[in-house]
Amino acid sequence: MASHFDEAVREAAHRASQAVDRAMTKYGRGLVTDEDDLTGVLVGSLDTELEGQIGGLTWSTSILRHRKGQAAEEKQIGADMLIHVAFNTPEHRYSKGVLIQSKRVELGASMSAKDHRELVNQCGKMLQVTPASWVFDYARGAMRCGSASRIKGSSNLVLSEECSWTPYRFFFELFRCPIGDERLTSALVRELPVPTVLQIKAEGGRR
Repeated sequence: MASHFDEAVREAAHRASQAVDRAMTKYGRGLVTDEDDLTGVLVGSLDTELEGQIGGLTWSTSILRHRKGQAAEEKQIGADMLIHVAFNTPEHRYSKGVLIQSKRVELGASMSAKDHRELVNQCGKMLQVTPASWVFDYARGAMRCGSASRIKGSSNLVLSEECSWTPYRFFFELFRCPIGDERLTSALVRELPVPTVLQIKAEGGRR
């Protein structure tokens, strides 16, 4: 039987997945085109969806940082987004983060050898900071998620084949706890040079 906590994170993961779908639908309709703008739309959609009471927990999000363009910070650390999650409930207490690099590659499409080398290099930079590093593959109407370590070690140019997780699976595992780095604390998150930072908190629950 699923616990109260599992039910809460499952509902929150569904909402996060809906937020991703909404952002990718905008992309598919041509309402947003650039990668950095699409990341901003995605973060804003998650910010809207993950607010208030979800599964008996009080959820809140904060967009700590959002800067456009190929900033020096992104080149330095390899990531264009950081998601930090903090839970403070009777059942679970933890704080952790994940680094993310996003790419626009249609499902089933091959990257150029040059773009693939660049992505592998970015994955390597992220992995020097934390093993909790991921790639989001933006496509028209859909998004897939893949481990940076898997992508770094693969010669496959079809990015979607290496990004095997759905957004629901990614956020469910992130909220439930199997993925994420506890060394990425709230204080460190504010210091890490990543262009976009989204902080998600969940509090309360049954005692």
